This record gives sequence, structure tokens and C-alpha cells, in this order.
Amino acid sequence: MDVQPPPLTPDVALFLDFDGTLVEIAPSPNAVEVAPNLHELLSQVAWHLNGAVAVITGRPIEAIDEHLKGSVRAVAGIHGAERRTSLGHIVQAEIPTQALDPARESLSVFCRANPGVVAEDKGVSIALHYRNAPGLGPKARAIIEECAAASHGQLERLDGNMVVELKPASVRKAVAMSAYMNEPPFAGRRPVFVGDDLTDESAFVAVSQTNGYGVIVGARTPTAASSRLASVAALHAWLTTLNEQNDGRRAS
Repeated sequence: MDVQPPPLTPDVALFLDFDGTLVEIAPSPNAVEVAPNLHELLSQVAWHLNGAVAVITGRPIEAIDEHLKGSVRAVAGIHGAERRTSLGHIVQAEIPTQALDPARESLSVFCRANPGVVAEDKGVSIALHYRNAPGLGPKARAIIEECAAASHGQLERLDGNMVVELKPASVRKAVAMSAYMNEPPFAGRRPVFVGDDLTDESAFVAVSQTNGYGVIVGARTPTAASSRLASVAALHAWLTTLNEQNDGRRAS
């Protein structure tokens, strides 16, 4: 599947992942580099879409605000465990955070015993990053799976690009996207989800069941997305198609 997505149109509701989509994957979450003009580009896209742009990410909302300089008002963080509406209201998912307590010590011990694996405790989920020790991926997934099994269904393992996460089973990006689609300015628009990772597949499936479409960034297969952009840079270029269309209309 190497179909290019169609040019962006003013009738869509645009949902964007962050790492590996808007920015390149970095060796650690804090090492990410954001293109200098990205916040301006997103502000322009949001203006053309009447604000119907949201970032749905595994990172916390405050991290996205810092990296994107507040250019996107609607942000769902930690896969939707926390969600800020376009009006600025914060909605917290009802999740069993206490179920993570037994896992914290186990994962801390695991990281000390396996140099190169870094734990990121987000409060409502815990991620193990193994980009600096790729060979430890299977062991990282195994320990997360053990913790998930011990929670008796409250938590689940979520695999990502050089990361594996222990998160509440009820929290998914597709759920966050659905909540936005029931609110202005997203309601009634055609949903488009752009992402790069396994964590984005639930959203790709959801948009494929409506009149929307999914766009995967990068070469990963298989995927439920219906179109593909080769790179982060290609995504940035695609986002400008909306601005170019509107500039052309004004010029005519």
C-alpha cells in the first residue's frame, strides 16, 4: 500500500500523532527536535480548518504544548487518558491508576538490571523505552505483559516504535478521536487520522469505518491506514497543500 493521501480539504477534521509523525523519533523523549516553523504551519492549518485540528499522542498534554508552542488547542495526551477540548476544558478519563502501583517497583528493578532501557512514568501509564538497547525489546515486552496479566484486565500492553507501554485497557486513541468528533468544531466533518505506529492502528480502523481515512507516516506494514506518506518531511509538505489551496482561491 503506497497510495498517496489526497490533498487536504477544508471539510476535514484532522487528527495527528506526534512522535514519528510530526517529529522524528529521537533516542529519548527529551531529545526530540521540532522543526522551527512547525508551530506556524499547524496554526495556519488550524485556521483553514476552523480549529478542527487535534494532536492525539502518548505524551502528556503539557509536553505537546511546550514542543508546539501552544499552536494546537485540542490535545489528547497519554493515548486519551487526558484530553483538552477546543474550548480548553480538560477531561480526565476514569481509569484505575492504582493498578499501576505494583508494577512501578517491578519495572524500576527491570531498568536497573537492563542498562539502556528507560522507564517513563506518566502517572496513568508507564512506558519502557529501549531505543538505546534494541536487543532488549523482547524482554521489555515480556515484563510489561507480566504486569498487565497481574492487573486482571485493568491494564494492557501497548507496543510502539522502540517502546512498550503499560496502560489502562480502556484508554485508546480511537476513543479520544470519537469524543472530539462529537464536539465542535470537529462534529460533522470528515475525520482524517495521521500516525506512524501500532498505537495509531485503533484510530486508523475507526476512520476506515466512517467516511474518513488514515494516513501512515513511514514504511511500517501491515496497517489499516488507506494511504501513506514516506516521512515526517513528506507530512509537513502535505499539510501545506491546504494552505496552498486556500491561497489559490484568494488569488483567483
